[in-house]
Amino acid sequence: MRLLILSLLSVFLYSLYIRIFKRAKQYEREEGLESHKRKSGTITMGGIIFIMLPLFFIFYDSKTTSIAITIFLYGLLGFVDDLLIIIKKNNKGIHPSLKLFIQVIIAAISFLFFLNTGMKTQITIFNHQIDIKWIYGMMMLFVLTSSTNAFNLTDGVDGLCSGLALIMSLGFLYIAYKKGEYSIMSMIIVIMIPLFVFWCFNYPKAFLFMGDTGSLYLGAFYAMLAVYLDCLFLFIIMAALFVFEVISVIIQVFYFKRTNGKRIFKMTPFHHHLEASGFKEISVDLIFYLIQIILVIFVIIIY
Repeated sequence: MRLLILSLLSVFLYSLYIRIFKRAKQYEREEGLESHKRKSGTITMGGIIFIMLPLFFIFYDSKTTSIAITIFLYGLLGFVDDLLIIIKKNNKGIHPSLKLFIQVIIAAISFLFFLNTGMKTQITIFNHQIDIKWIYGMMMLFVLTSSTNAFNLTDGVDGLCSGLALIMSLGFLYIAYKKGEYSIMSMIIVIMIPLFVFWCFNYPKAFLFMGDTGSLYLGAFYAMLAVYLDCLFLFIIMAALFVFEVISVIIQVFYFKRTNGKRIFKMTPFHHHLEASGFKEISVDLIFYLIQIILVIFVIIIY
């Protein structure tokens, strides 16, 4: 019954959001694909609805509290970035260097919460206990920063990032169940429902975008799940598409600079290369969805 109420509430809130915030529009890059320039003016900051939900898990227990505060802060950073884009009426929000710096600060805050959750940070070497909490801290910094930026890069096609996130959620839901982490399971379900409703509004042709509000939030959420479910390796497998999207950008930039303007891909991230090669957005989505389903099934089998 609660899930039904949450579903209906999500539909109502998104419908209301679209009606009220028609001025909260996304502005596309001038150098972007021609098909994307038609999207300029689409309502953005759609992630604002589901970034509020984790706040219900604050003080539920130490793990969900840490996850909730972390992803809320990342979502808030994305919200400010989106808001600046709307105010400036272009695609330039927070300066990338400042944005990265704030992401690192949030990751550091998250690590402080992590230290108070009672998570084991000791390893045994030759019968001696060695505390590697600072290695955990560096790992969290890397995983959170990488994941948030990877999700941000992947959010470039209608329905892509939200659809992949939904499929990945099923993998994390299974892992949480097998580990007996029922509070984290509840959190995943509570976030999946409005995310699914958003996906329905975001699927081609999108009525609204999640913006950095949603993509930074989701990237942080799955990174935190990997940390608190102690399944970083499985997360890397499930996030392989997101990793590849980032790698495609790195390769393109490196090759472009080394060859004085030549390109390996028509455009990056890779989903834009597919679009530039003639694939429709729906086709790109379906290709990525299929691969993501295979990755999640593989993780479930090997876990």
